[in-house]
Amino acid sequence: MKVEQILLQLLSKYTPTGMESRLAETMRDLGEKLGYTSLEIDSAGNYLFRRGEGARTLLLAGHVDTVPGELEYGVRGVEVFGRGAVDAKGPLAAMLWGAAMARIDTSEASVVVAGLVDEEGEGRGAKALLTRSPRFNGVIIGEPTGCNGIAISYRGSLTLRVLASARGGHSSAPYMGESALDKLLNMISDIKLSFRGKNYETPTAAVTQIRAGDWPTKLPENAEATINIRYPPGVETSAVLEKVEAAATLHGCKIEITELTEPVSTRISMPIIRVLMRSILRQGGKPRILKKTGASDMNILYKLSSNIAAYGPGNSLLAHTSKESISIADLEFAARVIQGAVEEFLAASA
Repeated sequence: MKVEQILLQLLSKYTPTGMESRLAETMRDLGEKLGYTSLEIDSAGNYLFRRGEGARTLLLAGHVDTVPGELEYGVRGVEVFGRGAVDAKGPLAAMLWGAAMARIDTSEASVVVAGLVDEEGEGRGAKALLTRSPRFNGVIIGEPTGCNGIAISYRGSLTLRVLASARGGHSSAPYMGESALDKLLNMISDIKLSFRGKNYETPTAAVTQIRAGDWPTKLPENAEATINIRYPPGVETSAVLEKVEAAATLHGCKIEITELTEPVSTRISMPIIRVLMRSILRQGGKPRILKKTGASDMNILYKLSSNIAAYGPGNSLLAHTSKESISIADLEFAARVIQGAVEEFLAASA
């Protein structure tokens, strides 16, 4: 079975966060066709494919949920397109093929390929894996890093709901009234000033939602916004929260934390990174070490093993867009890289 065929089957079901169960029959079919020993659908809804029964175990963790927005899917020339082709059904397809084709001693080693749920949400699928036993000797996260990229670090993510209230008033005399939206905008201005980074190394803030007002000539009595702050390893979450709380107090707003993901970073000397680098080289590529501005299930699954990295085909700039597509050549390249990494990592001499 070709890797692009695997991806097309994954794309055949629209699975935004919360609807991942739509893939159940597809996953059972793929598990049978690819020769996996077993497929478990756990209590969180994760799809866990296994090959082998040995104690030395490698986890390949992709995710099956996508952002909302159903798209057509199919093959166009040398590309596969559709919602999730890049983020992250393409990387998962490469993992499913690579792990199935890998030559391993199944009595001594095993590989688990996980199609996790809720990655685009609160990471419920990854968090469920933290409770499993035994632990894994290494972890590869399936994310679009490009065929030659290996991600060793992800920034943290803090999402806030900001609430403001005021007595309101008539828009003809705003100096006599009080606007909740003005309070909110003033706080947003301070937050954006405090977190005005332009790259991975500096914290950034983005306003993603604002709601206020119910009449054109009435000052809003209530307003709310969603703000997402990203920050790199080395920046303490407590320091970020301190600045946010100070701005909220100054402008009379309240904050609610709706999501918090700590930043993560591993070392380039980790064995899983080394086997990925060598596997890329064997395929004729040139490995690149990446630090990602977003967050992923790596931020959570680092607790399973510090021997962790993210790898997968696809241009991350196309993720979450209506132009999601991935090269078949890149899919095949990445699948062979995964195959080689699995074989080397699970070899008796590893």
